[in-house]
Amino acid sequence: MENEGVENAYKIDSKFSKYKDATVPGDMRGSWGEARKAGRTKGNRDINFRLVVIIAVLVLIVWWFFDFDLSLFTRF
Repeated sequence: MENEGVENAYKIDSKFSKYKDATVPGDMRGSWGEARKAGRTKGNRDINFRLVVIIAVLVLIVWWFFDFDLSLFTRF
């Protein structure tokens, strides 16, 4: 287990370690990764209202195709 408060005396630092997260202008992977991170929102995980509407319309079309009697849901 590593203690964050104590610096490791035996750690050898590389001259490349400070450039580990840097991107260059021609680096497509880095630029796409940053764009993906910027485009992420927590709302993407929730149920999308459009998806619910599409599913409801498809269910109604299937019911209509099989001649489902909607009067079962009404009281007379």
